[in-house]
Amino acid sequence: MELSFKSREKAGLLIGIFTIVISLSPYPFFLLGLVFLSFVIGYELSRALDFTYFYFAPLTLFASLVSTELGLLLAFLLSLYSGWRFWSLQSMLKSLLLSSYGGLLPSFLSNLKSMDSYAVIKLLIFVWAVDIFSYYVGKSFGKTPLAPRLSPKKTWEGLLGGAIAGTLALLILHGFLKGLLWSPLLITAALFGDLFKSFIKRQVGIKDFSHVLGEHGGFTDRFDSLLFTAPVYIFLLKF
Repeated sequence: MELSFKSREKAGLLIGIFTIVISLSPYPFFLLGLVFLSFVIGYELSRALDFTYFYFAPLTLFASLVSTELGLLLAFLLSLYSGWRFWSLQSMLKSLLLSSYGGLLPSFLSNLKSMDSYAVIKLLIFVWAVDIFSYYVGKSFGKTPLAPRLSPKKTWEGLLGGAIAGTLALLILHGFLKGLLWSPLLITAALFGDLFKSFIKRQVGIKDFSHVLGEHGGFTDRFDSLLFTAPVYIFLLKF
């Protein structure tokens, strides 16, 4: 058990270092990393959903890089095509989920990078603060289940620990007023991303989307909170 715990920590550290390097890279290299992320998430989701068209994710990403509206339009058209192709509402919803999760949401990270070279790193610091403290506080003191049907190990105590850590991170990064005002919105977005990911896994009956990151699961497992907080963070930065 102790060895497994240490292995998880080491893997998490390596993932974090790699993510930081990509986030701080010049935009062309950052974009390559984003395309890679989109392909992998598309592949993981397509396997989980038993849906052939994994490349809908990067196609939507490319369209979204031109404009968010174009990405939304393409996601809608691809869902219509899937519904027509298989004559199934379920296929339409799978297509829409794949395009949105693997294509549209990652595009907001590109928008952040364009706004501020360090914006992605700042968001990562917030997300990691929430995730890490939620995990360790929940593991050490968690007693009250938060959403037992979706994520049995997630607790209110863990959420409180993550919320405090995330708020402190925002206070340091953006000052007192913005930190207090932004914190509830970003924490809610991070929690929604985590629970939505868990909801998908419960629906399809899997523990992780893949094992490419070892005990951390797949890229879809690791980047859920980051993807869901990115559009909210952009809105707050522009507000």
